[in-house]
Amino acid sequence: MADVTAIVTAMTDGERPHLPACLNAIIADPGIARVLLCIQDSNTWIDEVLKSIGPDARIEVLRMSIDPPGAVRNEAVKHVETEWLAFCDGDDVWCEGKTAIQRAHADEQNADFVGGDHYLTDEAGRLRAVALAKYLPMTSAWMVRTSLMQQYPFKWEKKYIGIEDHQWWFDTMSVIKKARCPRLLLKYRVRGFSLSSFEPSKARKARVVSLASKPVLGWAVFLLTACLWFVNRSKSYRPLLK
Repeated sequence: MADVTAIVTAMTDGERPHLPACLNAIIADPGIARVLLCIQDSNTWIDEVLKSIGPDARIEVLRMSIDPPGAVRNEAVKHVETEWLAFCDGDDVWCEGKTAIQRAHADEQNADFVGGDHYLTDEAGRLRAVALAKYLPMTSAWMVRTSLMQQYPFKWEKKYIGIEDHQWWFDTMSVIKKARCPRLLLKYRVRGFSLSSFEPSKARKARVVSLASKPVLGWAVFLLTACLWFVNRSKSYRPLLK
């Protein structure tokens, strides 16, 4: 059933080379009914990107001023009419069937939110490691009921910038039933520089990918992280201390 709206944020030029892969994966997902593509109001390259992937009536472009991710996502959520929505940053790539898998898991767990696990890739999109995702999922791996996202929007005042997703997780801990789908549903791209590069968790991911990019060590890092992920799979997230 196609009842999920994808909210894609591509507010900077850094997403441009990666956006076609992101959008192609999303429109190939059988659960997607609509795609809201958030871009900066002064963007001059989006038509070229859309032309490269071909026409798709489900894609709607939302031009807006450059704001923190939480503010951009909040604005996009106002336009969602489907029962469910899912976020994706313009440089990340969903794995095959992501939202269809999450929808089935939501029904099975009677959950209002389903997160997925993720790979780590280098800037070129090569798989380098598997993340544990024991405490909370990357925002690009979220799927949540639209009504609840509208009721509990992101906080994006200055003190929350960069941690809007973490703050939302804490704020909704007791009011939204969250489930973890222990499947690898996202390829999270670790870029040399992005808006989140200075967050401690993102810096750790960058170090892992850098190590995994070295000859010989690469396969060892991937195998080790895959094994760690396998033994830590769960249908729920571990408590995260604030």
